[in-house]
Amino acid sequence: MLKAPKLSLSLKLPLVMVALTATFLVTVSFLVYRMAEQNIRQNVYFSHETAAKAGEQALTSLIDSVRRDLVMNADQPTTFRAISNFDRVFKMIEEEPVGFLTRNYITDNPNAADQRAELVDPGDGSYYSQAHSNYHPTFLRSLRLNGYQDVYLFNTEGRLLYSVNKLDDFAQDFASGPNSETGLGRAYQAALQSAPGEISTSDFAPYTLTGGAPGAFLAIPVLSKKKAVVGVLAVQLSSERIVSTLSANLEDGDHQNIFLVGDDGIARSPSIVEGLFNVQDQLPSTDHLSAAQAGEEALFETATATNGQSAIALVKPLTIPGFSWSLVMETDRGAAFAVVREMRLVAIGMIAVAVAIAAVVSWFAASRVTRPIEALRGVTNALAEGDYETQISGQARGDELGELARTMGDFRDRLKQADEAATREAEAARKTADVVETMSRALSELERGNLACDIKTPFVANYETLRENFNHSLSNLRDSMTSVVDASQNVDRYSDEQRSAATDMAQRTESAAVTLEETANAIHDLSDGVKATADRAGQVDNVMRSARSEAESSNTVVTSAVDAMDQIQKASSEISQIINVIDDIAFQTNLLALNAGVEAARAGSAGSGFAVVAAEVRALALRASTAAGQIKELTNASESHVSHGVAMVGRAGEALTSIIGQVTSVSSLVTEIADGVKTQSSGLVNINAAMRQLDAVTQQNTAMAEEASAASQLLQHEAQNLSGIVTRFDMDGGDTSFQAPYSTQPELRRA
Repeated sequence: MLKAPKLSLSLKLPLVMVALTATFLVTVSFLVYRMAEQNIRQNVYFSHETAAKAGEQALTSLIDSVRRDLVMNADQPTTFRAISNFDRVFKMIEEEPVGFLTRNYITDNPNAADQRAELVDPGDGSYYSQAHSNYHPTFLRSLRLNGYQDVYLFNTEGRLLYSVNKLDDFAQDFASGPNSETGLGRAYQAALQSAPGEISTSDFAPYTLTGGAPGAFLAIPVLSKKKAVVGVLAVQLSSERIVSTLSANLEDGDHQNIFLVGDDGIARSPSIVEGLFNVQDQLPSTDHLSAAQAGEEALFETATATNGQSAIALVKPLTIPGFSWSLVMETDRGAAFAVVREMRLVAIGMIAVAVAIAAVVSWFAASRVTRPIEALRGVTNALAEGDYETQISGQARGDELGELARTMGDFRDRLKQADEAATREAEAARKTADVVETMSRALSELERGNLACDIKTPFVANYETLRENFNHSLSNLRDSMTSVVDASQNVDRYSDEQRSAATDMAQRTESAAVTLEETANAIHDLSDGVKATADRAGQVDNVMRSARSEAESSNTVVTSAVDAMDQIQKASSEISQIINVIDDIAFQTNLLALNAGVEAARAGSAGSGFAVVAAEVRALALRASTAAGQIKELTNASESHVSHGVAMVGRAGEALTSIIGQVTSVSSLVTEIADGVKTQSSGLVNINAAMRQLDAVTQQNTAMAEEASAASQLLQHEAQNLSGIVTRFDMDGGDTSFQAPYSTQPELRRA
């Protein structure tokens, strides 16, 4: 076992103080540093997770806005009319339609390839160009507003009738052939078979018709007024828009990267750090990318980033309908924890300076303490050698060392007095030894049971009282032993009687304890039953309160329903007024059509075409008037049904009000019953506690009675033993006596 070197206090105390101070400073500084480092690390992880969550929310919001925009545009009459008109004018093109549209909008387009959307009307005078000039500004504005890569309109035959950017896929057939296997072709076919309002998607994949650049598509069926599918509206997502959405909340610099990963481990968005990877690139097999591929949410405090550096990685699976994406965010650990390294260097420097200052101060303070202690050590050594004349310095100090010096002076004086007293005590001790020897022989006789060993020879004056007290004690002991003999006989007789009584009492007490325990158990079971009843009554009270609350809520709902039906009735009246206006317009249109027919007849053969138009307008006016009449009949029936519904809802509200009153009365009665049962349960609990306490006391009495019976038997046995013991003593009062050695008597008397 290692032992500490033997050092002087003048060296050991400064070293200890320096060590303790340095240890304290280093420990405190280290703890403060660790707390600060932990806090910074938590802030880094929180900031990392916050940025990733912001990207997730922004991307989810973007996709949701795209889906809402698709649904809204698909329901717009403009989209339906655009597909219908483009389909009609496409079939009216006299020459080969695909070559005609490719020449006018792609080959002869005066704008660059990425600016073909700026051409609104090529000026060829065709019906298609007229329709294009009407609808193109609307869809171009939608593309720029929502950040789409492109917007497409298909007919039911798979023909791409219109696109905003007029790329190589414009006017192509997507119902069959290679185009049907592209992402846009799959999205179109799925939308054509989907339910109204349902959006079909196609994930990022190479799109050969636009140079192989990856594209993701969303498509929705477009319905006519008769709810028949007339075509498909589709949009292409822009990877640049996805990147800008994900990175909107990231810090400046290239130490952070955020991107999307599919369930096949392929990137669905390009790296925001330039040159790492693009869309559809296979990503390396690392722990965090494997978790992203598996759709697991996880935070990796240390991971290998896609650039090969150590990074913090966060993986969050996205719940976006139609896309199996996981968001991955990587933050370079060196940049994230740069503050920690700087703080570590500053902390080490401050600790070193503080330890150096503390060492100097501790060494100086310890030296101020050890010098007076060294002086006191010299005084102690001198006193140990018997030098009582040595000088003790430092007695004038007001601190503990001064008090120690003064105490040392008192100790020196007392040592001198003690040496003088020791000489006197040696003589007294020799005289005392003779007295001790005489007392020792007398006590030996007493130990053997001799109670007649009185000391006859007197002691010196100081010890004479001891001899007299010893003799008196022997006399009292002989009298006491005689009384003990008599008492032991009486104890033997009385203990036998007590044992019989204790045995009977133990049997009766045990019988009473059994009966009381059974009573306590019965009351405990009764208490549990009443308590359970109280709990059930409380539950019934809570259920009645909940029922009353639900009934009151239902009353509010009925009132709201009445108000809503009143508003519906009012709206129906307004619709009737509007239908009357439409009916008037149809009547006026019919008159105008008749006048136009008359004028066309007057014009002869030159107005035959105009007469056909007038006939069609008249037929349309007649159909509008008929439809207005039917709508008016339906509106009147609706008003009748709404009035009947208002009456029925009012009756339901009155019934609910009556139910609320009855439920309130029942709830009050149940509350009173619950309170009464709780009061009875509380009383039974108190009775149960008292019975258990009484049972415990009875059990204790039973145990005490049994112990008393056992103690009586032991007492009888001990009385018999006591009688045997006292017979060993010699109480005859013989002549045995002890005299002090004669050679010491005169000297003792002289003392």
